[in-house]
Amino acid sequence: MTALADLQHAFQRYVLRGEAGVIARIGGAEGVDPQRRMRIYLDAYRLRLVEALANDYEALRALLGGEQFNDACRAYVEATPSLFRNVRWYGGGLAEFLRTTPPWAHQPVAYELALFEWTLTLAFDAADLPGARFEDLARLPPSVWPEMRIVLHPSVHLIALRSNAPTLRKATDAGEALPRPMLADSAKSWLVWRKELIPRFRSLSDAESWVLTAIRDGATFTALCEGLCRWSAPEQAPSEAATLLRRWVDDGLILEIA
Repeated sequence: MTALADLQHAFQRYVLRGEAGVIARIGGAEGVDPQRRMRIYLDAYRLRLVEALANDYEALRALLGGEQFNDACRAYVEATPSLFRNVRWYGGGLAEFLRTTPPWAHQPVAYELALFEWTLTLAFDAADLPGARFEDLARLPPSVWPEMRIVLHPSVHLIALRSNAPTLRKATDAGEALPRPMLADSAKSWLVWRKELIPRFRSLSDAESWVLTAIRDGATFTALCEGLCRWSAPEQAPSEAATLLRRWVDDGLILEIA
């Protein structure tokens, strides 16, 4: 390793982990001692990461307040070295960090809000692929339908929430005061996806949640109809499945039919 490369690695170790060995190799300038000069870089790196997290988690920042949000982000930064060249993806572990790390582990709404906001980020940044069209379905021969499998668009995500995290996010987007955080006894399924470059979300009935989950797991159309018999009469299940499929195509949830 060259002297320059060794110095660069020592500088990186200081910025990332606070290893102070490099300070002795830094000269002073204009009355500013090396430790103070290096501290500027150490702090600036952390501040940049916190700034990126604030952009990704606007509603979470509004919920926690600036001071507590910054404390949580600084703790996350210290516990989670960045492994990404693009800072856009750095915040992916924040929800799990809040779920497992005191004192935020005692605030389940904060965890769910972070999970919800990150899911919106994933939906927004998913691959921009054209979805299936209703005309594609209409051209399928009847013999294909029983073993047909549906492929969801990569922007589609299913999450379960007990809290009113979507309402908190909607209030933040509208510039309104946040409603009181709430936590229900049981979780509700939510669909998050992107349509026309805009992340969207809505709650799901038990039946629709089951069907979308089954589709994600590779179920055939026949299996979907059989599963829908839990909520519909057997003779109505195929029609219910077809109605759902038409809605999903219109909403851009379906990538292709396999």
